Amino acid sequence: MNDKTRWGILACGHIANEFAHAVLESSSSELVAVSSRDGARARDFSKRYGGCRAYGGYEELLADPMIDAVYIATLHPFHHTWILKALAAGKHVLCEKPLTMNRRQAQEAFDVAREHGCLLREAFMYRHHPQTQQLVELVESRVIGEVRMIDANFCVNTGHQPNSRLQAKALGGGAILDLGCYPMSFARLIAGRARGELFADPLELKAVGHLDPETETDMWTSALVQFGAGIVAKLSCAMRVHVPRMGGVIYGDKGRIVVEQAWHCREHMRLHVEGAPSKTISADTTRPLFSYEIEAFSKEVAGQVLSPSVVGMSEADTLGNMGALDRWREEIGLRYAADGGL
Repeated sequence: MNDKTRWGILACGHIANEFAHAVLESSSSELVAVSSRDGARARDFSKRYGGCRAYGGYEELLADPMIDAVYIATLHPFHHTWILKALAAGKHVLCEKPLTMNRRQAQEAFDVAREHGCLLREAFMYRHHPQTQQLVELVESRVIGEVRMIDANFCVNTGHQPNSRLQAKALGGGAILDLGCYPMSFARLIAGRARGELFADPLELKAVGHLDPETETDMWTSALVQFGAGIVAKLSCAMRVHVPRMGGVIYGDKGRIVVEQAWHCREHMRLHVEGAPSKTISADTTRPLFSYEIEAFSKEVAGQVLSPSVVGMSEADTLGNMGALDRWREEIGLRYAADGGL
């Protein structure tokens, strides 16, 4: 019996390249095959990553009996369809965020995963990184006292690209689903761990945002969120805004924690406690960013039950995050075909 998780990758975009690189560096996994709707693109991808099998169609990859797990890196609107097809083929599935276009689709996907006895997880690479684990431990230790406020953003300037997957409505473009899912998951994680829970869901959410008249998608938006115990959060995301630091700040009644690169985990964290010198906290950055989620997924595939302290995305956490994103989109009037009624 092979003791490594044998991976197949659906789609060959940028994120799939990062994932493939991390698989090659992993001792718990091996890359077996990659697929693209463009056979030549799949073959080029294969050459870059060890000469794995290259398929010119997703169905061909799903029919490969040597594949244990599938990493889905397609455009957002196609996640739901290919999750269901992969599960029906008996494959475990790790799908890029957002898992689906809305909570309803996510619930259906998890229900189907249970029917087929397969593992389904949403890929949030930063949630498995040692930096995030250290951050959670700082919050739980009450080093900054009681958490009061959270400020998190993921804003980039992609310019005017109305037909790109980042902005086009038919391709699932827009800031909330592609970027806002990060600060929302971050705030829910911190608000929960500050209260001794794995995560927290918003009690109240108010948002404003700009829907571009050409793309009909959100190019910049902010949400104010109220959690239990009086914790409030300001969350921002954008496709046409330049922000030099994409991260978060956690404010307590005794200090604050600054996470300057919360999503890519490339910088140090800074701890400021009243009456004490500022402290820099570093995490291991020598391994590929995606390595940690690959290892966690492989452990679950092998039947290991991960400790509740592990900060990856569980089914309940993903459903909560998708529900919160639904509320954010509803607040600014953003709907996709997957939501119905369009």
